[in-house]
Amino acid sequence: MIKVTRDKLSILIVMLFLISLTGCKSDSKQVSSVNVKNITTKQWQEDIDYLGTNLPKDHKNIYHSITKEDFDKEILDLKNDAPKLKGYEIKCRLAEIAASVGDAHTSLNLNSDNSSTYPIAVQHFNEDLRVVITDKAHKDILGKKLISINGISIDKVMKKTDSLISHENNQWLEVMDAQYVMMPDILKLLGVTTKDKVEFSFQDDNKKIDKIEFYPGKLTAENIVKVQDEMPIKPLKLQYDPKDKTANLYWYKYIPKDKTLYFQYNKCIDRAVAKMYGYKDYEDYPDFDEFSKGLLKEIDKKNIDKFVIDLRNNGGGDSSLMTTLVDKLANINKLKGKFYVIIGRETFSSGVFAAVDFMDYVKAKFYGEPTGGNVNGYGDIKYLVLPNSKLKISYSTKYFNLDNKFKKNFIPDVTINETFNDYKNGIDDVYEAIKK
Repeated sequence: MIKVTRDKLSILIVMLFLISLTGCKSDSKQVSSVNVKNITTKQWQEDIDYLGTNLPKDHKNIYHSITKEDFDKEILDLKNDAPKLKGYEIKCRLAEIAASVGDAHTSLNLNSDNSSTYPIAVQHFNEDLRVVITDKAHKDILGKKLISINGISIDKVMKKTDSLISHENNQWLEVMDAQYVMMPDILKLLGVTTKDKVEFSFQDDNKKIDKIEFYPGKLTAENIVKVQDEMPIKPLKLQYDPKDKTANLYWYKYIPKDKTLYFQYNKCIDRAVAKMYGYKDYEDYPDFDEFSKGLLKEIDKKNIDKFVIDLRNNGGGDSSLMTTLVDKLANINKLKGKFYVIIGRETFSSGVFAAVDFMDYVKAKFYGEPTGGNVNGYGDIKYLVLPNSKLKISYSTKYFNLDNKFKKNFIPDVTINETFNDYKNGIDDVYEAIKK
C-alpha cells in the first residue's frame, strides 16, 4: 500500500530555504511554474468553480473538519471578490480554502512554483527564529534572530500565515511559516508590506538590533553562505559523501569509536517509485532494494551497539520501502534492543509511517521532537489541476488509522530541542543524547 506525502527539493542544507512540500506523489520538478498575472477574472472564476465542484467530490471526506455551508461560502466569497483581487491574492485565498479542509495533505503550497522570495532562510530554535542561510552581501546576519518585518513582530507575522498553511499540528506550522515569511506576495496579502522592498530587523545575542532593507533575490551556489560553513566540526548528520548522488535520499555510515551504525533516511522513494509517480528522470534514482542489501551487509560485518535511524528530514513518499526493510531488520538477532530512531518537525506522512514501523516491528526508542505529520489522518494524495491557472491542489483519498494511542503527532520517548549554540558549533544535540 502506498502511503505518501509531500516532498522536498533537497534535504541538504538548502532545504531550509527551498523546501517544496506539495503533497504525496509529487516532486518539485513535477510542479508547473504558473504566471498568475496573465489569468483573467473570468478564468479565475472558472477555476474557483472547478475547485468548489471537484474537491468535495474527490476528497475522501472533505467535511471532516469544515461544514459544507462554510466551504461553499468560502468558494462563493472568493468568486465574488475575484474581480478586485490580484492574481497572487486569489492564489493565496485558494490556499486558505484548501487549508480550511483541515488535513495537511490537502493543500496548495505557495512555495511550490518558484515564487519570489527574499535571500534569507530562517530556522526555529526553541523560541527564536535564526538566520541560517543568506547571500554573501549579508553574511553578517548569519546566526542572528529575526525579530520583526516592517516593524511587525515576527511572532505576529507568523501567526498571520497560519490560515494559509494546511496543517494538523503546530510542528508543521513551524516548518512552513519559516518559509512563508520570506515570500513578498504573502507579506503583501497579510498587510505586512505593499511593495517588494521590506525592512527586516535582526538581533544579536548582545541585544544589538540591525535593520536591513531587502529586495527579493535568488540564492545561488556562487552567493550562498550558511551557518554550517562556519561550524568548527561537522556533525554526523552532515557527514555524507558529497560524491554520492543518492545521499540526499538515504545513506549510512559506521562510527567505530561509538560502535554505532547511523542510517539517514530522508525520502521514501527509489527508481520504481519515481517511475510510478511519472518522473521523467526516474532512471537517475537508486534501487532501494539494492541499497538495503548493502546496508544489511554492513550490519552483518560490523560490531554494533546502537543502530541509529534518522528520520528528521523525511517528508515521505512510498512507505512500503521502509516497511519491507524494517521487516528484515526485525529478524536480525544482533540488533535486538539496539534501535534508536530520530524524529522531528519535518518528519511527515510516510516519514511518520516509518516511525510507526520501527515502533511496531522492533520496539525502537525515539529521540528528538514531535513529528510534523500526525500518526492518524488523511493522506495518499491525488491532484486537482485548475483548468486555467494550472495550479495544482493536492487532496487526500484515504484515511489511515495507525495507532490510537497518539492523539496527533508522534511523540518521542526522549524530547530533545536543538539549541542554536550547539548547532553553530557542529554539535547534534539529539545524536549526543543517544550516545550517552
